[in-house]
Amino acid sequence: MKLLHDPYRAILHRFNQRGIRYVVVGMAGINYYATSPADTFATLDYDVLLDPTISNVERALHSLRVLGFTIGTSKGALRPSDLRMMVRQRRTLVATTPNGLMIDLLLRVSGYTFAELAEDAVTVSVRGVPIRVGKLHKLLRSKQVAGREKDRQFLARYAALLCSAESPSSKKIPRSSRRRQAHPRSAPRSASHDR
Repeated sequence: MKLLHDPYRAILHRFNQRGIRYVVVGMAGINYYATSPADTFATLDYDVLLDPTISNVERALHSLRVLGFTIGTSKGALRPSDLRMMVRQRRTLVATTPNGLMIDLLLRVSGYTFAELAEDAVTVSVRGVPIRVGKLHKLLRSKQVAGREKDRQFLARYAALLCSAESPSSKKIPRSSRRRQAHPRSAPRSASHDR
């Protein structure tokens, strides 16, 4: 069986090559703990927590632009003059492509600093590309601390299942595989929400 192209793998490969400090978080991070395609959760985007330094964020944005992404904020396109303020205020940036790929570039998450998530992040190999993923218990705790309704619903339905899978799967699942719907009625959220 031929594996389908995984655009997130290519992006993180580029981040690794450029020395960009990141940790995959949110539902994207939780999905790395799945043991089969049926155990993954649908999500509208891919959440990447960046070390919130201006140089690190600039390198990430440059890498994404080279790959065809447009960078925006909750108010529209990112103006270069606003980047320092966005980093200082730890605001979420959104990278999108014309064909619908979306990556949330988070500069903070609920409950943890970048250093706290990065210190014990797990490295998962996806077809030869090392990907840094937050520890499952921290990803779940972050959702709990965020306290959003969709996070409370998710935790109520799936926390017990997820806690039994504390180690990321060494066999990775193509993102195009069948996914369990985590939030069947949740509407798309704005880019300013934190995880």
